[in-house]
Amino acid sequence: MQPTTATIFDDQIPLARPDESRYAMDDKLYVEFSREPVLHPAKSRDAGRAVYEERDFVKIHVPGDKTTVCVEPMHEINVQRFRARYEKWKAGQAEAVVGTPLSALPQMTPAKVEEYKFFKIVTVEQLADANDQLGQKFMSFQSDKQAAKRFIEATKGNAPIEAMNVELQKRDAEIENLKTMVEALQAQSKTRKVAQAEV
Repeated sequence: MQPTTATIFDDQIPLARPDESRYAMDDKLYVEFSREPVLHPAKSRDAGRAVYEERDFVKIHVPGDKTTVCVEPMHEINVQRFRARYEKWKAGQAEAVVGTPLSALPQMTPAKVEEYKFFKIVTVEQLADANDQLGQKFMSFQSDKQAAKRFIEATKGNAPIEAMNVELQKRDAEIENLKTMVEALQAQSKTRKVAQAEV
């Protein structure tokens, strides 16, 4: 038997760099950036209502090919690849927002959502905390603000329920796992009894 050299797993393979030849044609790609709301499970569970966090996404099109489109959250490699275009786009962007979208309020119409968006109110939390002077600019501002406060108050009680649901799901998964183990043990026991009976 020939001696073998031990494999060294400590060697790190470097990540792709945007100056590599496979990225040489990046300037020919049509790239769009957008900011999309993404559900934040932990914050939603804690608040007892859907809480979204805005994240930057990149949409990469191959010009002339409608079927080749890649959409993904912005990662460091994309920032490096499209830095100039991304920074230019980001310069015109507002700060990312975290909260429950205004559209979650039952009486909120798309038109009202757009009106409030013009004044940089995009979440239920922002509307609940908005300055009363803004009421001069909207017909039903006070009722919308009160509805937002009621919505937040009503959903505060959901946080313990959401936490309990998570615990129940964990418990159910453990029970299913235990059932599977018991069934496997019972099957083993039957095969042993059959094997002993044959002897």
